[in-house]
Amino acid sequence: MNPRVKKRLRIIAIFTTLIWMMVIFRFSMDTGSSSHELSSFCVELFNKAIIFLTGKDLRISISPEHYSWIELFFRKLAHMSIYFVLSINVMVVLFTFNCSMFLRMFISALFCFGYALTDEFHQLFVDGRGASFFDCIIDTSGALLGIIAALIFYCIMYTIMTKFQKSRGIVSSIYDEES
Repeated sequence: MNPRVKKRLRIIAIFTTLIWMMVIFRFSMDTGSSSHELSSFCVELFNKAIIFLTGKDLRISISPEHYSWIELFFRKLAHMSIYFVLSINVMVVLFTFNCSMFLRMFISALFCFGYALTDEFHQLFVDGRGASFFDCIIDTSGALLGIIAALIFYCIMYTIMTKFQKSRGIVSSIYDEES
């Protein structure tokens, strides 16, 4: 990759990573009741979709305990999702450096785990919120899924670019030569 393009990509990727980290920090600033309201809103949207698709209202069809499990599921899915995106951003930054893929994966996972720890620590000081190491594990599992998604996307893009460059004669492979 052109060094100038790589530098620009690195700057943009660092910028988007910092913005996403601010988004995560902002979500962590929500009080316990505000966070609960957002989760309830998401579950209500899910319930409306179920009513539309099946005609059944979950609040009536299942017990209140099970309905609260759905809300818990959405809360944990939100944790995984935001760290999924964070790890992809970090991987894009790391793709602009010349290092092994294993090192990129390790740094990204470690960075996301570290940020999850600081995020949970931050929640200790927010009204109605608390820290949970279990949430750190959920955040990190979302980050690991994001790392896998970034690797798949990288492999696809690498294959496309290599085929394009070969078709234009820009690069050649030792495997293309006949024996």
